[in-house]
Amino acid sequence: MQLTTAARYCQLIMKEHKEGKDFKEIDLLARQSERHARIGKFNNGGNEADLNPNVANRNKGPRRQPEKNVFTDEQIEKLEEIFYSSMFNYQRHWWEAGKTNRIRNLLKSRQIGATFYFAREALIDALLTGRNQIFLSASKAQAHVFKQYIIDFAKEVEVELKGDPMVLPNGASIVLSRHQRPYGAELPRQPVP
Repeated sequence: MQLTTAARYCQLIMKEHKEGKDFKEIDLLARQSERHARIGKFNNGGNEADLNPNVANRNKGPRRQPEKNVFTDEQIEKLEEIFYSSMFNYQRHWWEAGKTNRIRNLLKSRQIGATFYFAREALIDALLTGRNQIFLSASKAQAHVFKQYIIDFAKEVEVELKGDPMVLPNGASIVLSRHQRPYGAELPRQPVP
């Protein structure tokens, strides 16, 4: 088939008075000949790029990794709205105390939504302030409960949080640990007198 294509191509090239249809056929035969050459190269141990030059160019440029854990301003506003509207009065007290006090000590009973509340507060605080959020839990299972509450909260605005730790675009990390591991947090040191 390649020989037939080449022979016809030569006939048309040697023709003295060419018409429009001859030029069309020459173009067609040239493309066909190029296709035969690519197929031959592929058959002799080549790869897909030999058949389709666009495949070789597909991976040329540097790839940009898709950003993870990205929230738009509208999504953050929606999270704040959901957070504030779902609080009980005693949780509002925790929120107000957290604005003015660096440390909050709670004596709490069971099943009052503290894990749920503080998981959501941590995500809101990390998004708004860029501060790291570190959870030290008694067990791996308890750490996963915090993590799942945070992930579920983000899903309410169609964001899928990933990573361990979960790092937000503003640099804030949400770290969940079942023991004290050496993660840095913003803890100012007081000089010893």
